[in-house]
Amino acid sequence: MEKKNIGKIIISILLIAVAVAVFIPSLQGFLPENIKTGINAFIDEHFAENALAGITFEEIGAAILSLVITFAVANLVKFAIGSLKFKKHRSETLRQLLEKLLYYIVYIGGAIVALSCLGVDTTAIFVSAGVLAIIVGFGAQSLIEDVITGLFIILEGEIAVGDIITIDGFRGEVKSVGLRTISIIDLGGNIRIINNSEISTLVNLSDVTSVAVVNVPVSYEDSLVEAENAVKEALSELPSEYPEIFKEAPVYKGVDKLLETHIELMVVANVSEENIYNARRIMQREIRISCEKAKLSAPCEG
Repeated sequence: MEKKNIGKIIISILLIAVAVAVFIPSLQGFLPENIKTGINAFIDEHFAENALAGITFEEIGAAILSLVITFAVANLVKFAIGSLKFKKHRSETLRQLLEKLLYYIVYIGGAIVALSCLGVDTTAIFVSAGVLAIIVGFGAQSLIEDVITGLFIILEGEIAVGDIITIDGFRGEVKSVGLRTISIIDLGGNIRIINNSEISTLVNLSDVTSVAVVNVPVSYEDSLVEAENAVKEALSELPSEYPEIFKEAPVYKGVDKLLETHIELMVVANVSEENIYNARRIMQREIRISCEKAKLSAPCEG
């Protein structure tokens, strides 16, 4: 359990205890009678009934208490669901969605209870056409579009947390999928948050096996056969040395280009999209080492 989560839980419990002790001392049986009497005397002396536009101090206290409890419950729910971790991308996506949904539901419910404690007719507010018109005027239309699009993305399983995707040319790993936005991070650590309704082109690169391609330049002064043998030897050892990257040995495709200064050989490997750049770097390194062992100048500068 992280320290910041422990702190939130402790603060939430303390806030509930303080609010209950101050505003509803009758619910705290462990308080001494003299403290209860003092609190009630302070309330009677300084907060007469109907002193605040017809709202009693008890009603204000109940509203504050409901908000404090809402804060505590929301953080406890967020911590409880957040402590669950799943290896499957789909399960982790649904976990994040459930966490956010319950978090918002608790706060909305708490706000409704607080307003009810103050005597506000919450039902009338929500059915009021005037209020709905104001909400739409403040941009609820785009919010609704985001939510509907987010629901389709999640329910249809188009993407999940951990997938490698490109959205409108931005490539990265999905960090979170919400009802309103999608958060992705690229190799440089840059995070981009995109509203669901603004997504025009999305490609899930994790759905199919990706191909890492490496072009190996070979000098005309070196033996082509010896260069090919050095490349093949390096490729054959990759699955045993890097099993997490290469499930099978990369394939030497042959001579790709005959240029003025050198020959280019092509090597391809089937890897997962998240490993495509690592696979290229590893192949280039191991081929270079193999060529050095064979006393070849390849790979050379083109």
